[in-house]
Amino acid sequence: MSIKIIPSLLLFAYYWMSVRRYFKPVYTIIQSILILCILVILLIIRGKRDVFDEFAKKTLYKTNSICFKIAYIIMVGVLFPSAVVNSNTIIMGYLIVGGIVVLTIAQAVIFCIIDRRGI
Repeated sequence: MSIKIIPSLLLFAYYWMSVRRYFKPVYTIIQSILILCILVILLIIRGKRDVFDEFAKKTLYKTNSICFKIAYIIMVGVLFPSAVVNSNTIIMGYLIVGGIVVLTIAQAVIFCIIDRRGI
């Protein structure tokens, strides 16, 4: 479950390099490597997703329902500043990508807690 955190962190790094004010040519090479790493990790995750037992499927279902509610809260937190204040699009991008990172970390933590307690 914790391997799903890595692509979100790489996506955050990719976004950070894309919106930098002082762009360096080496960033295009690093961005290509990051995209390749994200794709490889997602293929690894896809290949290992059929290994769950029935209890893990129920735990994952509970975790996803909790994270769906957290995603609503995060997106309201992202949309509220844009509705009230004329905010910058770069900041909105950081809030969205940061929300994805927080959501994947929360999913891994919640899954471990539910799995440990056997709820």
